[in-house]
Amino acid sequence: MTCFEQVEETSGFESLDSAVESYLSELSSSVPDSTFWSHQTVITKLREWISEPSSSEAWLESHQLCQFVEDLAENTAQDITTICGHINTLINFQSFIHQEDPIILKARLLLEVESSSILVYGEIGKHILGISTEVNFQNLSDRLSPLVTYFRERQFGTRGHAYVELILDTCSRPGCVRNLELEDFNSDNDTVTISIPETHLVSSAGLVTQRVANISPETSEALEEFITYGRKEPTAATNRPLLTTSHGRASESTLRREVKQASGNADEYPHVSTPLPHDQVSCVVPSEIWQYSILQHLEGQ
Repeated sequence: MTCFEQVEETSGFESLDSAVESYLSELSSSVPDSTFWSHQTVITKLREWISEPSSSEAWLESHQLCQFVEDLAENTAQDITTICGHINTLINFQSFIHQEDPIILKARLLLEVESSSILVYGEIGKHILGISTEVNFQNLSDRLSPLVTYFRERQFGTRGHAYVELILDTCSRPGCVRNLELEDFNSDNDTVTISIPETHLVSSAGLVTQRVANISPETSEALEEFITYGRKEPTAATNRPLLTTSHGRASESTLRREVKQASGNADEYPHVSTPLPHDQVSCVVPSEIWQYSILQHLEGQ
């Protein structure tokens, strides 16, 4: 099961009303009044619109949210920025119900929006994910493929390799992967525990702060190799970061430089071929790897 497949489990709440009541109660004591009232307004409209699910149905699935947003777009004079603000509110509520990462839920919603005759897929994607869904996916894939092949064949188990594979497998932003602790990796069941950034309301309010993501056996093997032979134990650190230098957690610039350097080396690696002309090949950066991981699923790959 990938991180973008639809939620199938039922909610732990007795009813949708109880979920709404619990969520708004939690928000009322942890966010500013203006934020609370705006969330209450949108969620109350959703509750009035949506049918109470039966005990066997999953609650608040992406297709239901998409239909509600379509209704808002058709029957109100709100602009795209306002509509996307409502989507962010609804995604936080959905995240609370399913205890899931808002980024994953946004991507699932976009899969529904893509087939909508009312909502503009490109505009919604840019506003709620912060990436352009109009990027040439094949071009990005052609640029990334040599880097991944180079790491797997020539730099297996290095810090850079672990970093790239974790972004790809977990669909996590580079900063979330950089912030992983050693204990977040579970080699017994091939998972990592990813922290959810506090830029999401559910995280800043302490309601959904992490998720457990599956990784491939190959990525798990690369991580074990890195931890055993490549990871440096920091000399002065109060925690145990996964991706380290001898001084502590590897910086964003260090990891970015490592990826760019490997990307350049991959272009000269004889076992790697790319269909792109040489003058169209440029070094890959971590943000593009994350963008690819999202687009890969939106493209149905």
